[in-house]
Amino acid sequence: MITRIEINGFKSFSNFVMEFTPFAVISGANASGKSNLFDALRLLSGLASLDLRSAFSLPDRRGNIDEQFLLYTSEKHVSEMSFVVDVLVKRSIEDNWGGKAEITTPRLRYELVIDRRSNERGFDELFVKKERLFKIRPEEDDWCKRYLGNKHKDIWGSRQADGSAKPYIDTKEKNEKQTITIRQDGRRGGRESVANTINQTVLSSVNSVDFPHVFAMREELRSWNFMQLNPEILREPTKQETNYIDKIGHSGENLAAALFRLKCEDEYNITDVSRALKSFLPEYVGVDVIDDKANKLFIVNLTNIDGKVFTSRVLSEGTLRLLVLCILLVDEQHRGLLCFEYPENGIHPFRIKAMAYLLKDMSMDLEQPDELLRQIIINTHSPELLQEINDMSYSDKRISINEFTR
Repeated sequence: MITRIEINGFKSFSNFVMEFTPFAVISGANASGKSNLFDALRLLSGLASLDLRSAFSLPDRRGNIDEQFLLYTSEKHVSEMSFVVDVLVKRSIEDNWGGKAEITTPRLRYELVIDRRSNERGFDELFVKKERLFKIRPEEDDWCKRYLGNKHKDIWGSRQADGSAKPYIDTKEKNEKQTITIRQDGRRGGRESVANTINQTVLSSVNSVDFPHVFAMREELRSWNFMQLNPEILREPTKQETNYIDKIGHSGENLAAALFRLKCEDEYNITDVSRALKSFLPEYVGVDVIDDKANKLFIVNLTNIDGKVFTSRVLSEGTLRLLVLCILLVDEQHRGLLCFEYPENGIHPFRIKAMAYLLKDMSMDLEQPDELLRQIIINTHSPELLQEINDMSYSDKRISINEFTR
């Protein structure tokens, strides 16, 4: 879960600071920077796995590499961008080899500076100039104090009161060179790289719990999901191909496969999804998914109060979007940060209130910590959605509304 970000030098952001709650809403006119914030989060997530050039060049990136640096004159872009990110990570982590570790400090701050400069051939390249990761001490944790008061140390404080204050990743001068180091953390000794020569974050190189806090930060960034649902994709059954994916994708792909997995895990999951959908769409009394072995398809079915069955192919956009939210509400594989761009698209005004409550219910309660640590961030143009969420925010501290201006 992200709780605070600082951005300088990325796209339209200069000395930008924003705090986040478990359910954060971003509103504003076109060209006010809402989408740029999501782009910054996407970039940070990519940098936790990929080299710099690949992370800046993914298909969903808007603009070439130069254009992602702040334009400070009519023709020139800055040569440096920086990010500071505060997060809340899971207490228990596991890597792909079955290694497990416990995190003593779930409140972490990550700092990254990226430099763009010409190489010896005259072409621009990207380098990591500075990288740091360190614990946020409870006595300095203003965010937790603000939202949890005196409870913050008990719920999200460190379990090792006298642990080392040294950063898990740090950048400092060594032998007259800026060097990025990972200190010993857990079962492994430290290691180092020379800054300004590496084109991949040190964080992205840690893929096991041997460095538990670094790995926890990397997995937090990698787990961020960005949803921009496409109704045409939502309507399609999932093909039962080799190694098919059973998690709902960015555009809504794999919806039927995700529901089938939930059904196989526990029959009551389907009951929970049906109950959630019925509470918002009373005309539908049941949700199911059919394993069509003959055609090698998973097909979503909805049953209405008259007993008629409808496949996803004929459902309205609004019904499909609400169904996705109901599935995400139940599905524990969709944990961490979920970003939705304009979730109100295709939703009838009469359903806006239902959607607002679904989004809120999907976000975690800070006073009831769980392993999902699920956070919802949306951007919206809808005055109706903003009004509904604003009404809820008076009595729920998990909700925040942030208005962007040009």
